[in-house]
Formats: sequence, structure tokens, C-alpha cells
Amino acid sequence: MKGFVAALLLLAAGCTAAPAPGGGRPKAVATINILADFVAQVAGERVEVTSLIPVGGDPHTYEPVPRDVQRVAESQIVFYNGLGLEKWLEELIENAGGRRVSVELTRGLRPAKQREGRYRGDPDPHLWMDPVFAKKYVENARDALVSFDPAGRATYERNAARYLRELDALHAWIQEQVARIPPHRRKLVTTHDAFRYFGQRYGFRVVGTIWGISTEDEPSAQEIAQLVDRIRAEGVPAVFVETTINPKLMERVAREAGVRIGQRLYGDSLGPPGSDADTYVKMMRHNVRAIVEALR
Repeated sequence: MKGFVAALLLLAAGCTAAPAPGGGRPKAVATINILADFVAQVAGERVEVTSLIPVGGDPHTYEPVPRDVQRVAESQIVFYNGLGLEKWLEELIENAGGRRVSVELTRGLRPAKQREGRYRGDPDPHLWMDPVFAKKYVENARDALVSFDPAGRATYERNAARYLRELDALHAWIQEQVARIPPHRRKLVTTHDAFRYFGQRYGFRVVGTIWGISTEDEPSAQEIAQLVDRIRAEGVPAVFVETTINPKLMERVAREAGVRIGQRLYGDSLGPPGSDADTYVKMMRHNVRAIVEALR
């Protein structure tokens, strides 16, 4: 994968992809819709931005379909998270052929490593769950778009500055909301380990998860039993399921531990269009409201 990244980060060498055919708007694809939102906030109307994985899709277990090959083939720029999130992307780009710019949006961030379990030592790719880290995604998107389309510099820089201020406001709002939860109740149990950066930023302790940083492998019966024991021992007020993961195992854990399940959280995907989580900012606000309501 490292060789793949090195070969594709053409921006670092000052290269640009071929222009959009017919002189139309350039086409960009992002692997997940959260990244597509970051890019679209910066690109405005100058670039057509789409997401490969549909709403509710799990990037850890996603299997590309022929339409994805076509989308990548028609694109001039691809935005991805990296850090092992999109293990299927290299083959997809190879199958699409052609020439395009690929941009790793986590570039410049230092991911935490999984400390235990079957993914021990692997980087945690969910850096977007911390709005402060999300700003780096936006800055990387801005710089990539400016390099790709220098004529749009003023637009990209203006849009990025506006959105970075919005992320600063989101961060301040989350701090205010979390302050409503007594410190001893700031404990998170989620279906997979996507909220650790969020927890570190805002003073939550991740007591446990059913899956680790990926949902590729099923947890064992022993791991489930150990999670139930930790929830009881820690006095966790509530547990949470995520929209991209089947809730059955967490329902069993909650039942055996004698705790309730809070509102569903969004981790690896935005909500459907028109919902209260159809942008990154709205998604984070939904999550925080759900967590505060369940834990305070």
C-alpha cells in the first residue's frame, strides 16, 4: 500500500491530471461521503464531487461494483482517507485505468495505533471523528484543488476559510455540550472503535467496543462476554450502535449488561439526504446530542 500511495500522490510532485473532457466541470470522487462533504465544501460549484460508497455503507467491508470502476475512470481526482480504511481502492483504481490525481486526506496527521486485540499495531483511520483533525482534511483538500485547478485558487481558499471557521464553531459547541455530562459518566461503548479520537478530544473514556478499528472479522463469544463484564464493572450508563453496522450484537450486549441503547450514532457514513446528519457538521451535532442525552 505504501508503494501505491507514493505512486499516486502526484500532487506532491506538482503534477496535474488531464482536464475534464469537453471542457465541463472536473469530476472528483471520494471514497466515503464524509470525505466527499469535506471536498464539496471547498470545491463549491467548480468541481463535481461524488462518493463511491453509498449512504450507510461500511468502508471496512465494502466491495466495489462495476459502477465504481466507471466513476473512477471518468474522474480526474480521487480523494481517500488512507491508513488502511479503503483496502479495496488500489485494485479499483488499477481496473479503472487512465491517469488521475489521488489525494490522501489524512496526510500530515499522526494516527494512533490500536493497542490491543486482533488489530494491535494498526493505525486507527477514523481521524475525521475529531473536528480539530477534520480541519487538516479540509486544508489538504484545499491544497489539492488549488494544485489541480490553479484558476480556482480564490474560490477554494475562500470556501476553505469559511468552512474552517465552521469547524472551529463546531468544536466550541461540542465542548459546551459535553460539559453537561458529569465527568464520571463520560464513558463510551460503541459497536466498533471509531470514536477514540472523539473521546480523547472531549474527555470520554472508550470502555470497549464489539469490533476493533475494522468490522472485517466477527468478535468471539469470549470477547462479547468480556465486554459485558466491563460495562457492568464500569457502570456505563448506555451503549451505542452505529448506522453502518447490524445492531443485533449490541442489543444482546445491552440486554446482558442491563443497560439501555442510546440513539444511533454516525461514524463511517453520513445520514441520507434531508436527514439531520447529511453533512459532517450535522452528523457531529447529531452524535453529540445523542451522547449527551444518553449519558448525562
